Amino acid sequence: MASPRETFSIRETTVRQALRPDPLPGIDYSFNPYVGCYHGCAFCYVPRLLQIDRAEWGTSVVVKRNAASVLAKETKRLRKGLVAISTATDPYQFVEGKYRITRHALEVLLRADWPVSVLSRSPLMLRDLDLFARFRSIEVGMSIPTLDDRARALLEPWAPPIEGRLRCLRALADAGLTTFVGFAPAYPPTAGWTPAQIAEAFASAGVRKIFSRVLDPRWGARDAMLARLAGSPLDRELRLISNVAYMNSFLDSLADACHACGVDFRRWKDGSPRNEFTPQPATPLMALGAE
Repeated sequence: MASPRETFSIRETTVRQALRPDPLPGIDYSFNPYVGCYHGCAFCYVPRLLQIDRAEWGTSVVVKRNAASVLAKETKRLRKGLVAISTATDPYQFVEGKYRITRHALEVLLRADWPVSVLSRSPLMLRDLDLFARFRSIEVGMSIPTLDDRARALLEPWAPPIEGRLRCLRALADAGLTTFVGFAPAYPPTAGWTPAQIAEAFASAGVRKIFSRVLDPRWGARDAMLARLAGSPLDRELRLISNVAYMNSFLDSLADACHACGVDFRRWKDGSPRNEFTPQPATPLMALGAE
């Protein structure tokens, strides 16, 4: 399979374990169909979790060819619980178009009647709408940490455009599904976007819940982002992403605007006295800032 980017490599492997216990309250298991991610977002926390060189993140993906088969066996012997798809990769990055590991896993979980939470940056998610609609317990979401596509192009240049993600959310909501947004790590507002306008845009897309947090600068994330911003007209504005006081104030205003629009806004604890949340059932780890 050819990659859209010449410098990106694809490798296949087999695994002996598909589900892994997840430490986040409200989530029982995580399922990651791939290792690595084409999107290579500058702020992704996965390089820190995997303890790999951030410069290598986004340059390759490993396909877990037999993951769905292993998952089928695990659903028969493990205690039923909520499965987050996924927590350390994007389950609908371009390789999913060929390998369909995520779709096969959804088919397994549907037959086993397990609850699922799915998060992606890719509208390819709509391909599996037929499966989503048959689950008794499911929520589906998009990672959208900014509504300014110029900012997206700087920090997540190989991820799908923002407008496509909003259209995907609208289609999912129109199909009767519970939808959410991972506004994480939150970008500072650019291009004149106000908290009220951001909240209204998500409400208009049918979003029911928003999860957010500020940037985790560890493991080189801040330095990687600043390198991508150098020379950009948005450099000065986007640098505020690492100004915790500024970002907390912005998220306070966004929380108020979301609540006014009837959208449930929750924040990962980051020192702010307002709108902190203790993770509830069906709170996706991906919504808190993964790829």
